[in-house]
Amino acid sequence: MLKLILATSALAVSVTAVSAQTTPPIAGQSAPSFVAAASDANTYAIKASEMALSKAQRDDVKAYAKRVLDENRTLQKSLLASLRDNQRTIRTPSSALSSDRASLLSLLQKAPRGSFDNLFLTQAIQVQDRAWSVYKGYAEDGTDPALKQIAIGAAQQEEQELTAGKALLPAALAGDQ
Repeated sequence: MLKLILATSALAVSVTAVSAQTTPPIAGQSAPSFVAAASDANTYAIKASEMALSKAQRDDVKAYAKRVLDENRTLQKSLLASLRDNQRTIRTPSSALSSDRASLLSLLQKAPRGSFDNLFLTQAIQVQDRAWSVYKGYAEDGTDPALKQIAIGAAQQEEQELTAGKALLPAALAGDQ
């Protein structure tokens, strides 16, 4: 019963985030701050999508999770590879999730099978929305050319993932009433 209450509470919080407008781009990020935020979003997307491949009930949700997993693995590899540059020093970000994203992943892990798909989608959309604001902000005013190039492509990718994820949610959860 406690698991159901936790999952229902998490779903209610996530629904609020899904129906909200896209978060505005984050301006003025330093390269290290951008890398840390982007890596955290990618790591969450990878872990949540891996979980969805085994726990999701709907085939379309599994297909979405597979695409998000593949895209974020590639993006994370590109991001980390861009840190290897003799012209600057940016520390490799931690592979541990931020406390906020770790909490989301914990709730997702505890979700009852019957509510997993919608919780996964609402969390994915919430994280993608915030990731888009990180990437878009750095794409607009970032100072590191290699990271800026990654941010431009990633912002477009996040927009596509947001659109696809919202299309899979029931209309009541997506805020399309």
